Amino acid sequence: MNTSLLLLALLPAAAPVNDINLPPGFTAHLYSDQTLANDIYTMAVDDAGRVLVAGRGYVRVLVDDDNDGRADRAIDLIDGLKGGPMGLLAEGDSLYVVADGGLKRYRGYNGNDKLKGPPETIYAVKSSGEHEAHAARRGPDGWLYLICGNNSGVKKEHLDPLRSPVTDPIAGSLLRISPDGKTIEAVCNGFRNAYSFDFNTGGEPFAYDSDNERCVGLPWYEPCRFYHIVPGGNHGWRSPQLSQTWRKPPYFADVMPPICTTGRGSPTGVACYRNAHFPEKYRGNFFIADWTFGKVWFVPLERRNSTFTAKPEVFLEAIGESGFAPTALAVHPKSGELLVSIGGRGTRGAVYRISCDQGGPGSELPMAKRSLDWDADAAKQWVKEATSADATTRRHALEMMLRWRDKLGWGSWLGDAVKPNLSHPDALVRAAAGRLVARAAAPVGKPDDPLARLTVALHTAADNPDDALKTGLEVLESTKSTVENKLIATRVVQLALGDLTDPKTKGTLYEGYTFREPVSKAKAAVVLKGIKDCTNGFSHKVPATTDELDFELARILAGIGGEAMPEPDQTFKAEWLARHFYYKKEPSVQHDIHFLTALSRLSRFALRDVDTRTVNALLGLEEKVKKQQIIRDSNWPLRLDELARTLIPKHEYFTQWLMRSREKLARPEHLVFVKHLRIKPKEKARLYLDAGEEPNYPWTPGVVRQLAALPLKETRPILVKLWDRGGLEEAILPILAKEPQPDDAAKFVSGLRSLNPEIIAVSATALGKLPAARDHADLVAAIIALRKLPDDKSSAATRGALIVLLKARTGESFADAKAWAAWFAKNYPDLTAKLTASDGFDPAAWKKREATIPWTEGDAVKGRLAFQKATCASCHDGGGAVGPSLVGVSKRFGRDDLLAAILRPSKDVSPRYRPTRIAT
Repeated sequence: MNTSLLLLALLPAAAPVNDINLPPGFTAHLYSDQTLANDIYTMAVDDAGRVLVAGRGYVRVLVDDDNDGRADRAIDLIDGLKGGPMGLLAEGDSLYVVADGGLKRYRGYNGNDKLKGPPETIYAVKSSGEHEAHAARRGPDGWLYLICGNNSGVKKEHLDPLRSPVTDPIAGSLLRISPDGKTIEAVCNGFRNAYSFDFNTGGEPFAYDSDNERCVGLPWYEPCRFYHIVPGGNHGWRSPQLSQTWRKPPYFADVMPPICTTGRGSPTGVACYRNAHFPEKYRGNFFIADWTFGKVWFVPLERRNSTFTAKPEVFLEAIGESGFAPTALAVHPKSGELLVSIGGRGTRGAVYRISCDQGGPGSELPMAKRSLDWDADAAKQWVKEATSADATTRRHALEMMLRWRDKLGWGSWLGDAVKPNLSHPDALVRAAAGRLVARAAAPVGKPDDPLARLTVALHTAADNPDDALKTGLEVLESTKSTVENKLIATRVVQLALGDLTDPKTKGTLYEGYTFREPVSKAKAAVVLKGIKDCTNGFSHKVPATTDELDFELARILAGIGGEAMPEPDQTFKAEWLARHFYYKKEPSVQHDIHFLTALSRLSRFALRDVDTRTVNALLGLEEKVKKQQIIRDSNWPLRLDELARTLIPKHEYFTQWLMRSREKLARPEHLVFVKHLRIKPKEKARLYLDAGEEPNYPWTPGVVRQLAALPLKETRPILVKLWDRGGLEEAILPILAKEPQPDDAAKFVSGLRSLNPEIIAVSATALGKLPAARDHADLVAAIIALRKLPDDKSSAATRGALIVLLKARTGESFADAKAWAAWFAKNYPDLTAKLTASDGFDPAAWKKREATIPWTEGDAVKGRLAFQKATCASCHDGGGAVGPSLVGVSKRFGRDDLLAAILRPSKDVSPRYRPTRIAT
């Protein structure tokens, strides 16, 4: 055997890495650094044990010439890549690359030479964005698998309508492509942005999906989740087809529950440890990577019926200052070492190899072979296995029976094999049986068991909504029903009523609180009776027995709405929802927002008796956010504003009750409620002006803007004081511009440097009413602002205001920024340098300065004050999400990368945060 194949198993010459924390007995070594491959997006290992990496515009093989365990050079394989590949698979003489519009196959790969021929497109799909197509692997059945994020654009027209487990995929999906490339199937759907996946030793796929981070703190937020993938499974995410931010909760009966969750993060690499080098506990289990927090988790699977559960453990975590943002994982087939690549969004690229100090020689563990082909003899075995004592065997048999339903010749004998599975204790077995009933019309009659009837109803509600509704309500109303069955019944009822999300509410708070079609009065009446019977009216202190059941009953009430209901029913719904604000000792923020949202869907009449319970829940949200340490993102303020806009104006009592808590209402965080009070703007403004007399009142831009309703003579003193606080300038300038004073001139000059065209225009107009600056700072700022404006209609008003100012100051008349700059240079040559427009970043000068910075003498307290004064959090972690979250930034960014990002924030901008201007 060539010794180069064992390079990762030999004694490493390089010193161990000391800025990564690992369990005792493991050691990390650097296999390659950024000089060979920077900003790595993905990684793969070929059949010969060579390490391949890819990033923006490149695919490379890392070569260790002297077999010392560290790469010495890199071979570029492909020319002309436009984007950065997010999927790589080297297989024989083929190199599969996911980039530039699809899954591409390059032939002639040998690991040494550049690939010359053009690639073959195996499947055309979006593949350059962060939520598009990602990893590719060969499955144990011989099919090629490709995982796709929710913006990949997979269409049902691409799929085999008979064999595909999912025929109309929603959001992200796992695709499989037949060995001949002619057939494409969607194994599952409902992912947000699973970046990678892998197969366990049993040949089943697993994936790690991202959280819906923009909704953190809201009731439908779900953390990062590790999934066992089964055919036909849905994982809850619905964007872009059905909603934008609301996701189905994991306890929904038609959603795959996760094996485990890992909190906030950005899932990337997934690798099953199928090797003998690491100790027994790791074999056959998974490593998953989190880019945001610079971690690699170990997931030890525990069998639970036909699936698994797990308690994840942190296996690897960055502890130094070099930055560690993992993007891909691979197990080296020869040495058994775990390979970790890092990079992404312009960060430092590298590949690490993790070895076990006492581990034996590496050898691959076999993966069970699977087949998707028709086999008449195997089909007879499927029928027998459908009633096996082993849940996994049952599920696999049912999945194959569904796949080849057209060849089985359905009869009562097959129905007898399916029927017992409809009430099986394992939800995945039930789901497989339910799909058979729905898609194969398996003859099972009307089952006697309530759980079996629910399973049938769950999968046939779209075609038989009346029967499904009857089944769901029977279970809800029965005193013998278990809580678990009642929860399934709520989902059946929702599906029978047309499922959730009125298209008109897409992108709003009410995505998860409306039905796709209005519910008729007749159906509303029978559903309401079912909920009354389910909760026995108000005979219990707690209306239902679990949070999930309460949540879903409330969701149904919200979806039905209130306008068309008789008065007694409206009163029941309002009272039933309102009591949820006091029956729990310490309800969560998410609990309160959920029930407030449901309450806001009711009619004016239903809310006529609103009292302190609802008001206290509204005003108590911010206090709970702090107490419960809730992190918020961009959708928090949007959804809270929608809640206030809908709930507060519905009845005058809301305003009366809220105004009784005047002091609490005047806190800045409650501006979202004040905006919708039924009082005059001046009264709202005085609410804040009075509160602002407190020396440490936490003024915000939104609160400052409210002062515009008052005469400037009343507000000027406080505005002048607030100017020096920082972060409030753009709220203050439009107010001062109403009556500009000479003392304000410097403020308006600073306004010309704003990135907001409206502030620039306001400042230019105000300066036009004031004397010219002796140092010509107003001219300089106006010309620079004019030069930065885009040359289109959207900036016409701002451009006009600047030109009016320049004409008034100079008596000249020019149409474009270049002419004004030339005039200024001619008339004020000593000031011409001030017109130089750059980002102010000199790499060489900063490199020299950086060498003299005493890093160990940093003062965290002063840093926090600077962070607050510059209002950094308002854009990064305060709900605005103008920029990415800074949580975990020191883990994924090294010191040099972080300093560069601070000095040049526009150097590498994620697509999510790129401003877009649309000109029509």
